[in-house]
Amino acid sequence: MKKGLLLLCCLFIISGKAQSVLTDKTADNEIKKVVVFDDYLGLLNPKNNIKADKSAVKTEKSFFLKKRFKEKEKKRFAEVVKDIDIFLTRIKIIDSARVYIGTPYHYGGMSKDGIDCSALIYKAYKKNNFLLPRTSIEQSKLGEKIKREKADIGDLIFFKTNRRRSISHVGIVIENCKGDIRFIHASSSKGVMISSLMETYFKKKFVKIKRLIL
Repeated sequence: MKKGLLLLCCLFIISGKAQSVLTDKTADNEIKKVVVFDDYLGLLNPKNNIKADKSAVKTEKSFFLKKRFKEKEKKRFAEVVKDIDIFLTRIKIIDSARVYIGTPYHYGGMSKDGIDCSALIYKAYKKNNFLLPRTSIEQSKLGEKIKREKADIGDLIFFKTNRRRSISHVGIVIENCKGDIRFIHASSSKGVMISSLMETYFKKKFVKIKRLIL
């Protein structure tokens, strides 16, 4: 009798454990099924993936735009600094030429005792670390040709004042007010002075404007 009860108890315990194991396995399977089913739903519903992709693209795009903006700002700042440096250099060249105002004209001269037009340019530019040829015709071969309305301070303005029809006179632009270009030069009759391109004489003799400082 006792043996029979003991056997029944063992069977009951074993069947309980088996049921527990079966339940656990079933639960695991159910969890796996739920996970797999969720993944499957994600594939069936592309909106979820699109949202994720859009978020990633947006983040990448934002980073790219910020980087590009910084590069543009850096480039623009460098250009502004360069423009300021060029402007200051041109001002210094003009100031170096103004020192000679009132100096008498002397062909071949290179001092305040007497100076000619190309020597004035040569000295003003040399003072600011630009070594130019000594003659106006050679100076006219340098730099970039500029339209009259685009002339700026520090540009060189050339004229044909002799009968040989070749460039024989040069000055430095100090102002351009709507085409009225004023320049400093060494006049053969009045020495170093400031004149205007609006004057009849220079208007007829004008050839071109060249920019050496770019």
